[in-house]
Amino acid sequence: MSSKCQRGLRLVEGKIQGELLRRVCMHWSLFLLLSVGLTIGLHVLTNDPSVPLANQVWEMAATNFWPFLALVALLPYFLVDTVRLSSNFAGPIVRLRRAMEGFAQSGDTRPLNFREGDFWQSTADAYNAVLDRHMQLQERIATLEAEVERLQGNEPTLPAESKCGATYVSP
Repeated sequence: MSSKCQRGLRLVEGKIQGELLRRVCMHWSLFLLLSVGLTIGLHVLTNDPSVPLANQVWEMAATNFWPFLALVALLPYFLVDTVRLSSNFAGPIVRLRRAMEGFAQSGDTRPLNFREGDFWQSTADAYNAVLDRHMQLQERIATLEAEVERLQGNEPTLPAESKCGATYVSP
């Protein structure tokens, strides 16, 4: 029950995905600050104490420029990957919410399908099972209402083909 349509790189649930991006940036920044602080501290502790601190920091910065640049360059990749991954769980929940709203407001009973690779596939299956059961019950209600009308001697008000797909067959 999955679609092969690929989701673009956008926030499908801004509040949740925005918070995830904020957290990734916070953790990445904390890691970078701790790494730089530890590198400076170890460099100062293991070098000649007669060399001025400013010179040691500049030497350390020159020595570690490329690894630092690589860490900075990785942040956009981390953020894009976070958006893509989070879309696989936020997107299905957005679609489920819209499907439930459509069902509640207009009786829309189209089956729910998630994209290939999305999480929560079993949730779509469960939602579709609820829709199927609802349709069965609607058909049963229509049949029973027609039977009540018949037993009361009234003509059934149920058309030959009901709105929910039930077919009335007169006895």
